[in-house]
Amino acid sequence: MKDKFTVTISDVHGSKHYLLHQLIKKFLLYFTLFVALVILVGSFLILFLFKEVSMLEEKKETIMQERNLLLSQNEELQANISQKAQEYEDIREKVSNIEEMVGLKISDDENIDVRLDEIDVTIMQQKTFFDNIPSGDVMAYSDISSKFGWRENPILKRKEFHTGIDLRAPIGTPILAPADGVVKFTQYNQNSGYGNVLSLGHNYGFESYYAHLQNKSVLKEGQFVKKGDLIAYSGNSGMSTGPHLHYEVRFIGRTLDPEPFLRWRGSNFMEIFKKEKRVTWESLIKLINAQYPLPKQPSSLVEPK
Repeated sequence: MKDKFTVTISDVHGSKHYLLHQLIKKFLLYFTLFVALVILVGSFLILFLFKEVSMLEEKKETIMQERNLLLSQNEELQANISQKAQEYEDIREKVSNIEEMVGLKISDDENIDVRLDEIDVTIMQQKTFFDNIPSGDVMAYSDISSKFGWRENPILKRKEFHTGIDLRAPIGTPILAPADGVVKFTQYNQNSGYGNVLSLGHNYGFESYYAHLQNKSVLKEGQFVKKGDLIAYSGNSGMSTGPHLHYEVRFIGRTLDPEPFLRWRGSNFMEIFKKEKRVTWESLIKLINAQYPLPKQPSSLVEPK
């Protein structure tokens, strides 16, 4: 009996007794301990796996953030590449326009740097334009107060065509020659209301006109001037609402909008040819090309006939 033990189960119907062997008791004990151990190890394993999953989630989140950052940087780089490609095409188009304008015959397959180097030889031609045709500022301060075209006369209060532009300037502001030329006349013009006026004749049929000047003689009729020379001082003479310079540019007697000439620089050299259509630029360019011919180009740069 020592190797056996009794298990009693009681209910409403009474009690029942079961006689079990001692080995079964040990088996149940060991089995219970084993199950408890499995549960304990399983709990630790589950906690470990939860921690690993949490770390993986954090790594995943970090990787996703890095991925989104790389995608954003990639989109930005693609946008920059597209912008640079467009700028490159714009440069190619401008270079082609300049080549056509100055008579260069260079293959489109040539490297853009080579084509730009070839255009560098036309700097003398550009200088010829700027030295002989009104270009650039005529005063250090050149804010436009009234543009070229139809407007209401500020004094007569009637609609009139403004044949030049008005530049704000304090009395006594130096006025500089916009191109080489000769003084056609300098006088006081009472009938037009322009007060003290000065007219310069330039090459190729151009003329510049200055009004409301200070009564301070600088030049005489027939005197030659170079681009940048002092020619007069701004004033408030004639019919004027305040100190300013009235500035005109003319071509064979026809008034042109002076603003494109005022803004004309080497950086925007081609723009005026498109903006001012009343000047026969093509024939003028041919004339200047003839005066300053391009150096002989290498045969590899010239298109085959």
